[in-house]
Amino acid sequence: MLASGNVLPVKISPPLLRPMAYRVLSKKYGLNIKSDGLAALSEFVGNTFGMDWKRSPDTLQFLENFACVWREQERSLFVDRQGTLEVIDEIKERNKIARDERPKPLSKVKNVSIDKFLEPKSERSAADGHSSSSPPAMGTPELDEGANSAEEQKEDYLDWKEYFKIVNASDQLKFKYDPMKMQLVPQPDRKGDANIFNLPALQSYLSLFRTRYYLVRDRVMRNENFQNSDSFNPLSSMVAMQQQLQSDEQPLASQSMTITHIKNLIGRDGQNFLLLGLLRINSKGNWSLEDPSGTVEIDISQAIPTTGSYYVPGNFVLAEGIYFTAGNRFHVSSMTHPPGERRQTTLSAIGNLDLLGVHSSSHSGYVPRLDKDLKIRLHLLEKELVDHRFVILGGDIFLDQLASMEALDKVFTRLNEDPPILIFLQGSFSSVPVHASLSSKTTTLSSHYKNNFDTLATLLARFENIIQHTMLVFVPGVNDPWKSMISRGAAYAWPQNPVPSFFTQKIDKVCKNVIWASNPTKIAYVSQEICIARDDLSQRLKRHQVEFPSLEDAKQQELNDLKDQFHAQMTIDSTSIHELFKSKDQLPAKVKESRKVVKTLLDQGHLSPFATDIRPIVWDLDHALTLYPIPSTLVLCDTTTSAFDLTYNGCKTVNPGKFINGRRLRYVEYRPASKKATQEEIYF
Repeated sequence: MLASGNVLPVKISPPLLRPMAYRVLSKKYGLNIKSDGLAALSEFVGNTFGMDWKRSPDTLQFLENFACVWREQERSLFVDRQGTLEVIDEIKERNKIARDERPKPLSKVKNVSIDKFLEPKSERSAADGHSSSSPPAMGTPELDEGANSAEEQKEDYLDWKEYFKIVNASDQLKFKYDPMKMQLVPQPDRKGDANIFNLPALQSYLSLFRTRYYLVRDRVMRNENFQNSDSFNPLSSMVAMQQQLQSDEQPLASQSMTITHIKNLIGRDGQNFLLLGLLRINSKGNWSLEDPSGTVEIDISQAIPTTGSYYVPGNFVLAEGIYFTAGNRFHVSSMTHPPGERRQTTLSAIGNLDLLGVHSSSHSGYVPRLDKDLKIRLHLLEKELVDHRFVILGGDIFLDQLASMEALDKVFTRLNEDPPILIFLQGSFSSVPVHASLSSKTTTLSSHYKNNFDTLATLLARFENIIQHTMLVFVPGVNDPWKSMISRGAAYAWPQNPVPSFFTQKIDKVCKNVIWASNPTKIAYVSQEICIARDDLSQRLKRHQVEFPSLEDAKQQELNDLKDQFHAQMTIDSTSIHELFKSKDQLPAKVKESRKVVKTLLDQGHLSPFATDIRPIVWDLDHALTLYPIPSTLVLCDTTTSAFDLTYNGCKTVNPGKFINGRRLRYVEYRPASKKATQEEIYF
């Protein structure tokens, strides 16, 4: 409770408030009060409770409320000035809401004498002009009970549409990582400042990989392999971790690992270390590792990487080996990606922050968080929505080709009988890059592009059920404007803005619900987070992967051994060739490829795990590409690899592949209630 009435503000010295704050905040709630936080509390208490602050019970009550709100918002153990001001604003907001909802005193509503209350109810009703059989007046227990029960039923009811939201890259909440507090701090909304036309500040680029490093480091340090620093054997730790991942065994306590900062290598010649850093090529053209403390050149000629992942410049890797002061070089013996983490574990570690802003408030000091009880209720609600399904069409829907229009006609004809909740159409929507062009003889590329969408609108107008009951989501591709105006389809900045409204006016008039999404875009559906990304990632990973000399030698030796074994076996008997290649990890090449792509993405926690010279990105929108925590479902539309459906660390990853393959068209039906995806094909 805050003091009411007028008080005479006083200036309180922070040491005077420290004993009282220590009893309540530290001893009772286990919080550590920093000097700037105590100063903010002293200023507020002096201005609010005045000269009698020490004797007033409201001061203790305020400190109790302050501690409860601080713990409720799952803040850090250190009470600092910024957090104190935010919690005080939250308490003020709650008190204001409580005052607004408080019923007005009867004396202020109507002047009634005391004699009126002593009269019988029937006489009072007659005197007021009402009969005794009239319904009870407002405020009587009969009406209050019914109103309360109706209000409780309304509160218990959850509408799934209120927890369904499509969030484009430029609309996502931005959080900055504070390495001192080791937590994510929400940044002020600067909507529209970060885009292709408004170049972001240089500070955004400087903090780009530093923020990624801290997020990866926090996730690594939560792994139980790094919890204990005893009995560290750096020359066998990565091998042991790889065996555990392959055999799904529980990690052993004796195989714990310790990470060393690069700056701490100086002067420690010939010792073994484990480093976490950014893999990139330095100015000399040699491989190097980099962390916020420094950079070291590495030698990977004898390095043995763990299998099942790609290694490209821009990856954060765990590398172990020996450091030599001669040449200032770190000789890597083994290398691996940081261990992954499940979504719920990450959410618990960051205080259940609502990174998509579904439960956000207009209050500037409010930090959006996911309520634990609400999450359980949303999960139960989601299980009841068994009839909801999403249809995800494959990539490269070229609207300028007749075959694509025929294929869309076939798909819409089938779906019109039982329309889904969502239909995702993924670009590119043009077979050639759309760029600025002027010509006096022929129409421009942009005019052709607009005409193609007008033709699609004419096609959609024939399917009444789809345009009335289904939401259409268009995700652009590499050939779609506007980044192609500069690069003409070459390397472009990611994330990609939605298709401009100039080209989509007719579709907006024909269809009832249309979303022109960014690439990538994220969807909050009840209790799930679904990420949609259109990118030919597999091809880029193969083109830029690091070649390890020792790995190439091992592959060649293995191939020679298999040839020798085959020739020796064929000379003995006629054993089947399939018996010569039996092993536990024998899988089709397509399955191995899809697993490598998904594991690389989710272990890196980023949709673009490349250096900026390989894949340019919009610096201020890098947070929209971050998979932290990993989503519930990841739809990765990659036309350079085969369609797949797999789950890693609880993340359902689906690739519908290319929309048209020969005379077959592909799409995926996804049911979020059961998290099951079905690959569908239609011959046309």
